[in-house]
Amino acid sequence: MTSVPFAGRIAVVTGATSGIGRATALRLAADGATVHAFGRDQERLESLGKQAAGPGTLLAVQLDLTDDGAVADTVARLVEHHGRVDHLVHCAGAYSSARVEAASLADLDAQYAANVRAPYALTQRLLPALRVAGADSGADVIIVNSTQGLRAGAGTSQFAATQHAMRAFADSLRQEINEAGIRVATIHLGRTATPRQETIYAREGRAYAPDLLVQAGDVADLVAYLLGLPPTAEITELHLRPAKKSY
Repeated sequence: MTSVPFAGRIAVVTGATSGIGRATALRLAADGATVHAFGRDQERLESLGKQAAGPGTLLAVQLDLTDDGAVADTVARLVEHHGRVDHLVHCAGAYSSARVEAASLADLDAQYAANVRAPYALTQRLLPALRVAGADSGADVIIVNSTQGLRAGAGTSQFAATQHAMRAFADSLRQEINEAGIRVATIHLGRTATPRQETIYAREGRAYAPDLLVQAGDVADLVAYLLGLPPTAEITELHLRPAKKSY
């Protein structure tokens, strides 16, 4: 008999149009969850829906997470329908790089809005539904972060600052909601084969060798592992990087 580990679970995955978010949404649906996959690109969302395979269900939802009104409406409909959320996986975000003396404040504002305020606000709105699941069988919040959230490199001051902020958010949130049966984990990723990483390599003028990087599916596997832990165990922070350094 085939195992369906997340049957009956309700999951929300952001950044589902590509890369890690897409792989994670597909993995959780394949493992039986009802996945609300949030993303901005309607065409990519439609292809995601066609690619999804049961026994779970993938619901592709076009949503700009920086639009407070749209987020409020979407969350209200989701909660009205399900009454609970078992898993919230944050994969969405923005990236730009520049040295401090040349960095645009508009880029800083955009990254703060997408990388900090948006996941903060979405988590805040979903907390009542997460608490319902937490009181029943347990719930999870997973934040896909970056190694820049641990140690910032030159030219990454703005992006790294947002990742440090999300690490602090996760640590504080964990202390507030563990008692409600909700676990909080941060995954700090090294270079991962995604469209964003391909763009970064191009900016750096280096050949892109995706087969040498962490794969989006590797991250999805790790997310599934974290969500599948028994309720007596919590992993708070994980670091994942390519096994072979190619940069």
